[in-house]
Amino acid sequence: MHKHLLWILVCFIVPSYAQTLEKRTFVHNNIERSYLVYVPELYQPDISVPLVINLHGFGKDAAYAAQHRDFRPLADTANFIVVYPNGTREKVTGNRFWNYGKVMGSEVDDVGFLETMIDSLAVQYNINSKRIYAVGMSNGSYLCYLLACRSNRFAAIASVTGSMSVKMFNQCTPQTPIPVLHIHGTKDPINPYKGNSSSKGIEEVIQFWARANQCNAQPVIETLDNIHEKDGATAQRIVYTDGIRGNRVELIKIIGGGHSWPGTGKKTMWGKTSKDINATAEVWRFLRNFERSD
Repeated sequence: MHKHLLWILVCFIVPSYAQTLEKRTFVHNNIERSYLVYVPELYQPDISVPLVINLHGFGKDAAYAAQHRDFRPLADTANFIVVYPNGTREKVTGNRFWNYGKVMGSEVDDVGFLETMIDSLAVQYNINSKRIYAVGMSNGSYLCYLLACRSNRFAAIASVTGSMSVKMFNQCTPQTPIPVLHIHGTKDPINPYKGNSSSKGIEEVIQFWARANQCNAQPVIETLDNIHEKDGATAQRIVYTDGIRGNRVELIKIIGGGHSWPGTGKKTMWGKTSKDINATAEVWRFLRNFERSD
């Protein structure tokens, strides 16, 4: 898995932040891979910190994720390192994507890439190996679920507007089930809430992880305040509690919401965006509670 590492450091000056985004590349399985890393000003080498890996959607990239799914303000206050990796490019269109199981015929090992990236970061920074988290949107969300199925490196994952493929769902046998947060609109036209022939429905996915974590069969359901009545969407929090090691599985159901990151000001052509919650804040609120057990 570990290939020779060729490091290239490029600093992107971000005036609104105390620190900079640093671009790094290395060769994994004969493919040059890259990512952006943000280290908060609070970071001290003698104190271990969490690591949050933020996976972009299909056709996007690390820079887009850093701008529009921005965890840097939270990293600055909560003192964690955030990383924005780049997927590989699709051969015909050049769009970046993540391979969660022969996507478009790809043989790229993205799980191996991310695990190698973690190892490399752990050499340079004092990473708390029990507090490594993954969050992804859409295509990146699918890879998060694959990580939860296959990898033993992650303490919890958060998925926004993605799902599990039917094949992944049927083959998923996690050795150590981990907490899951999922945020999804009921009118998502890209990854339908009720699923389709290639992807599982969201509630079925959530129930799978609730069972895997041995949570209570009956969830706690809360209707969230409809703060922004003009956004065309409302939100409901569905939580499966009391799992092994205190694990939880949570769904934030955006009723009327489309294929979007709630709380963002960016308009989308794929349906309505809820302004009642901020997905970035919700993701960190959830992830920060969990540590991986050895």
